[in-house]
Amino acid sequence: MPYDLDADGCRSTKAGALGRRRLVSGAVALAVLTVPLAAGVASAAPTGGPGTPVCKKGCFSHITGAETFGQLAEHPAFAGFGRYIGPWEGGPTWEVVKDLPITQVAPYLAPYGWDVPTMVDGVNFLIDQRNQGSRLFHRIYSDADIAADPAKGTAGVFFIPGKPNAPLAVVLAGGGFTSVASIQEAFPHAKRLHEAGYNVAVLKYRVSPDGRMPGREGELKSMADGTDDLARVLRFTRSHLLPKNYRMDGYALWGSSAGASIVGAWGSDGQYSAEAHGFRDPAAIISAYMSPRYSDFVGPSFPDSFVTHAADDTVVPIAGVDALVEKLRGLGVTVDYRRYDTGGHGFGLGVGTPANGWFDQALAFWAARTGPGNCPPKKPR
Repeated sequence: MPYDLDADGCRSTKAGALGRRRLVSGAVALAVLTVPLAAGVASAAPTGGPGTPVCKKGCFSHITGAETFGQLAEHPAFAGFGRYIGPWEGGPTWEVVKDLPITQVAPYLAPYGWDVPTMVDGVNFLIDQRNQGSRLFHRIYSDADIAADPAKGTAGVFFIPGKPNAPLAVVLAGGGFTSVASIQEAFPHAKRLHEAGYNVAVLKYRVSPDGRMPGREGELKSMADGTDDLARVLRFTRSHLLPKNYRMDGYALWGSSAGASIVGAWGSDGQYSAEAHGFRDPAAIISAYMSPRYSDFVGPSFPDSFVTHAADDTVVPIAGVDALVEKLRGLGVTVDYRRYDTGGHGFGLGVGTPANGWFDQALAFWAARTGPGNCPPKKPR
């Protein structure tokens, strides 16, 4: 059975049967949203935000960080999908934070590495994309799909094109399966990746509908939904957003926390793997403060990986990550492990922490594994 070439772009055939082991770990659902972008571009007077918007079609104003999360969700640049810019799209937490300024909420999240200037810079990068005429957000499921499963209405992709034929980076933020913290762990990354010339797809995946941590069954469903949506996003991006005849050579998955659980499952063996979905493995997996939940299901076929973590992470203890890295290396998998004494959980780009600089190191790791016609060699499962 051939790989799905329309999405994969690497002309090869499957070698061997699918891994028979099944992941039974907690992970996150990967999806992206459904609301179509409102037609037209609304204009707004500048608010004195950082930088000056570059406008080709209309001129949406930059944010400063003084806006409430509710105001951010209603920003005219994000009409139709604004509730997916901040980390909470509903539930009890949203009711608490919607009327609070970003600068007021961020100090409570500082132990998790949240940095206001970094978040503001990432959001203003998206606003600049809109000002240059980009649609920016796309739903990935059809009306029929959503009618059959309304949860798919919260699935979509923020797409920022790069240089012609540049590899694709798919970025998945964390959020404990209850939210998607793209404002901290994806939009700033997307800006850096775009500046390096890459095509970027930021995923907003399905989360617990009531904003509460899912139980065991909910985690299993999240894992299945997450990897199914990742496959859908890759196919959608390849078919609708990238140039005709674009090849998915050397694509990379960048995941943080819960998002790293999804990309780890994609690289593992079993029902959630890239192979189970008809795809070749990525050229690289970049994991920040990942959970080692899937460690029992990794094999020698696991993609080359860059891993970064802090020893003082109280959400995901580093001992499990150390063990997973050791196991992968023992299987012959190439792993570049950047381990820091401090940094906590959720440090994003690492600004203001010892982890600052990891992103450039990860970029170099991926760049060494990409290039024209570079499909990573198929590893035996």
